[in-house]
Amino acid sequence: MSVLDTNILIYRYFEEISQIPHGSYHEEKLADYIEDLAKQHHLRYMRDDMHNLIVFKEASQGYEDHEPVMLQAHIDMVNEKNKESQHNFDTDPLKLYVEDGFLHANETTLGADDGCGVCYMLALLTDNSLSHPALECVFTVQEEVGLCGAMALDTTSLKAKRLINLDNEAEGETCVSSSGGNDVLITKEITGEDNHSPVYVLEVKGLKGGHSGGCIHLGRGNANKIAGRILYHLLKNGMDIRLIDITGGLKNNAIPRECTVAFASQQSYEELAQYIGQYEADIRKELEISDPEFYVELHCDECHVCVNAKDSEAMISIMYLGLNGMLEMSQAIEHLPTLSLNMGVIRTHDHSFTIDYSLRSPLKSLRDELCLQLETIALLYGASIQVSNDYPGWDYDPHSRFRAQFKEFYQTYANQTLKEEATHGGLETGIFKQKIPDLDIITYGPHMENVHTPDEKLDLASYLRCYDCLVAFLATL
Repeated sequence: MSVLDTNILIYRYFEEISQIPHGSYHEEKLADYIEDLAKQHHLRYMRDDMHNLIVFKEASQGYEDHEPVMLQAHIDMVNEKNKESQHNFDTDPLKLYVEDGFLHANETTLGADDGCGVCYMLALLTDNSLSHPALECVFTVQEEVGLCGAMALDTTSLKAKRLINLDNEAEGETCVSSSGGNDVLITKEITGEDNHSPVYVLEVKGLKGGHSGGCIHLGRGNANKIAGRILYHLLKNGMDIRLIDITGGLKNNAIPRECTVAFASQQSYEELAQYIGQYEADIRKELEISDPEFYVELHCDECHVCVNAKDSEAMISIMYLGLNGMLEMSQAIEHLPTLSLNMGVIRTHDHSFTIDYSLRSPLKSLRDELCLQLETIALLYGASIQVSNDYPGWDYDPHSRFRAQFKEFYQTYANQTLKEEATHGGLETGIFKQKIPDLDIITYGPHMENVHTPDEKLDLASYLRCYDCLVAFLATL
């Protein structure tokens, strides 16, 4: 039984795609569904080996000589669920329900990001009562895991020079800029030795963390950097520190909330605890606004092997000297970071130590400089770096005609001023702008909350309202 009114096209399509598992890397079945719709409605389409699709619709009567418009959304969703949930994202449909005007999925993510944009395009493609120029609807894959589908997409068949990206999460606003980025992996080979000294475990906890694209400018503590700082000061005070294991952070684009370090030392517990307590007090004072729940724990453990003293000092020095956090702010857009990096994940392996960074800036030259600085630090201590997942940014265009046109339309249609927002996160818009340099871009979408979490919810009234606005805007182009 349907949860939504399936007489409304965008509701019907959302119900239907929610029955099809479509997490990142598993978009094939949803791509099959979109391809079948294109065939049923006799629409020309293209599909590549990754399951990106482009579906074309001819202009409606009277719009044949109007410039075409590209619309774009990604078909993958983030698969997250509550711990107690038995949901299998590979096989199970989402269990939708409505509460207080919001659409939810029971104990899982909803996929409104970016199922809303997908359904908007499906409705536009299959409703022949609408007025619009020729449409080029682009459905991309693997957006949530690195913008991979957009990076691989062949855009030579696209003729439009105007793009409406439908991956926006706030009604009444449009994005005007996004960051480019890349990953940097620092690797150092390490040598182990037998250990006959006491073993201690240092735990940095209680930090807020957050996404490095949206929270890096808030000055929140990075557990990996804090652990490196404490360890470095212990070394400088003549302490014996030989590392055993470091586990910090979960993803390179998430500010790490916790870091656990096991190490061997000839120092007594009381001596270590005294020094660590002093550093903890200093850092707690520094973070009293951003991370009031921060704390450090020290307890004893056992292990018969450790990293030798030379390699331990090198690892700690790299952690201490490695850059982290927001480095520059935009001079054109208030409160927008334009250069940052996040020391996201630190791990020790059998014979190596790694630090996984996420770097962000709309300017490739600034990212290249950061990579060089990290490489210089790494080389000083016998480590190497690997740069990967380089994706372009979308720089702010103060002269965008398409954005000006949409702002004027929105003021009349909705009787309110369209807000312009910029993000330090990466968007597919940057990739399309690189592939089609003269592309003029706006973003649009309905109100949703808590995306990428099991608390994700979609404002159904906003979802319908934004679609009606989109239809009306296309009729003016």
